Amino acid sequence: MGKLELLSGNKAIAYGAKLSRVQVVSAYPITPQTPIVEYIAEFIANGELDAEYIHPEGEHSAIAAALAATIGGARAFTATCSQGLAYSFEVIAQAPAYRAPLVMAIANRTLGWYWSVASDYSDTMTTRDLGWIQFYAESCQECLDGVIQMYKIAEDERVLLPGMVCLDGFHLSHSSEPVNIPDQQEVDDYLPPRKIYEHTTDPTESEGYIFPSLPVHLHTTYRKIFEDVMQRAKEVIYEATKEFSEKFGRDTYGLVEEYHADGAELLLVTMGSMSTAAKRAIDRLRGEGVKVGLLRVRFFRPFPSKELLEVVKSNDVKAVGVVNRAISHGTSMDPLGIETTATLYELKNRPNIINFIAGMGGGDVSIRDFESMVNRLTNTLNKENVRETVYVERPTKISKPSVTFKDVTYCPGSQLCSGCGAALAMRHILRILGKNSVLVFPPNCVSASLAMHFPSSWIGVPCVLANYAAAAAYARGLKRAYKYRGKKVCVTVIAGDGCTADIGLQSLSSAAESNEPIIWINYDNEAYMNTGIQRSGTTPLKAWTTTTPSGVRWHGKKELPKDLISIMMAHRTPYIATASLAFIRDFEIKLKKAMEVVKKGEGLAYIHIQTPCPTGWRFSESKTVEIAKLAVLSGMWPLLEVDHGIFKLTLKPSKLRPVAEYIKLQGRFRHLTDEDVAEIQEFIDKRWKRLLELDGKTIW
Repeated sequence: MGKLELLSGNKAIAYGAKLSRVQVVSAYPITPQTPIVEYIAEFIANGELDAEYIHPEGEHSAIAAALAATIGGARAFTATCSQGLAYSFEVIAQAPAYRAPLVMAIANRTLGWYWSVASDYSDTMTTRDLGWIQFYAESCQECLDGVIQMYKIAEDERVLLPGMVCLDGFHLSHSSEPVNIPDQQEVDDYLPPRKIYEHTTDPTESEGYIFPSLPVHLHTTYRKIFEDVMQRAKEVIYEATKEFSEKFGRDTYGLVEEYHADGAELLLVTMGSMSTAAKRAIDRLRGEGVKVGLLRVRFFRPFPSKELLEVVKSNDVKAVGVVNRAISHGTSMDPLGIETTATLYELKNRPNIINFIAGMGGGDVSIRDFESMVNRLTNTLNKENVRETVYVERPTKISKPSVTFKDVTYCPGSQLCSGCGAALAMRHILRILGKNSVLVFPPNCVSASLAMHFPSSWIGVPCVLANYAAAAAYARGLKRAYKYRGKKVCVTVIAGDGCTADIGLQSLSSAAESNEPIIWINYDNEAYMNTGIQRSGTTPLKAWTTTTPSGVRWHGKKELPKDLISIMMAHRTPYIATASLAFIRDFEIKLKKAMEVVKKGEGLAYIHIQTPCPTGWRFSESKTVEIAKLAVLSGMWPLLEVDHGIFKLTLKPSKLRPVAEYIKLQGRFRHLTDEDVAEIQEFIDKRWKRLLELDGKTIW
């Protein structure tokens, strides 16, 4: 019968993947999805799940790797949301053509527009017509169950399509409820190992494969075939969810859930976690004699047209209120409202329909809100052909910024963590750059702190929020605009290690190769700290992160960090330097050199500054500068510059301090053995010897 535990929606999703015995996991951190793959990493590290785990450089590759693993015959899993979903759109659009039963969890979050990490459906609604099955969970229990059921549905030979298991960001992803975790054997009985079909790309088992390209004259035909498959999936969804319900004692199955729909003259149509509040409102109103019911859409794709029509016709519903966290701009409706209205159009006596757009950007939709919606529906009962859209708004007055910058570029009081190395670096960066600057921020800790201060700011120069993978492109566009307009403005990218080493490296490489006169400052805290301490390309060897935990199978990060200085040297970047918070004068000299290089239009200037993170590195916030100093003196963070091809060590300790002195102060290394420390020391000694050999030499 399993066991009952208090689980968040994210952890429930992870358990669903574990119980489904996924074989390949590929994912990239993004709030609020990230804990899903952190939990899965722990399962693998501790030997609880036998699976391959891929650490890609961004969501585009994360989804592509998971898709390819599915094409290759594995049961694969991935997770993302919002901007990550958008970044991987190309892969998502192509996945159905491979008939690949990939399962992807989406912790729904606002896409684009005004930046928000909270929930609405603007992300997954953009993919609704691409051929993926879409399931929207109401509870944490449905999160766990939904993953297992989705594999059963997607892998059925009548379907063989990818599926999304969607949970409301924070409302479900970070909220905890009692969840029944089924026994593994029971799940194995329900979900057998994945079958290998003739089109699976595996030359040892099949000669067939799918190449997703067609002659022009077959496109319409194959789209019809895919639509037939999607419609056929409705039967499979009903069968798979009903079987699960009977086997595991669940109350809900099928494409929709009806709640007090019998005899209802008013009907609410909802999706996701808000449905619980709708049910409580209906309970109250039913007690007052109001004939109101609910139809919860569990599967938005394929859309349950038949089920919706049946409920409305059999109960002679007079008014329908569609409530959703999305809007389809240009239609004055949301996608669920559009589908509902289109479905009910065939009725001779069509009910009145009000489309309630609510909860955008993560706003709560309360019991009282639903009661107000029902009251509004009630007021239409004596009217005909009502079709309207209502925005459930909570307007608040936005105060003007309380701090006015004149000659200063920095104001104390950011909401960055106590002891944050990035905060200290920003103070000096802004002081040196001056007022005639524009800063470009991809998502990171610093840009997140700016959002927290809205409408005020602790930075006294204009800031542009760039997409994660395109920070350098934003900077290039700004620089060219200023050039064309005859303006001399210093454009500087403030990027973390995740953007620099991973998802944004392609954009940075292009800017460097093109000699774009911009400054790129990589503040390196050696992990994705903004999303919760996940491994990045610069995470040190053996270091613990939430996606490289230490357990019986894993022992921290297995790989050496990327050598970004060498990468920039390969681009013949005019000015390259490392810097440290413990040697501010050295940093100041280097940043001024970088400014001079871009002022002359010689090309890109790259500065890589280590910014210790007390939260992620697990040390006292009072030791930030001490640890930064030990990093330099031990050779873990050598101070150097490459000025127009001439390599120079700007600080050369007469003798390096033992690496152990640096490591022992940080909790992220506490699992290391003496042999591990010796391995790191050997790497540092070899690298230091090589740097000494390069000192004073012309590289190009």
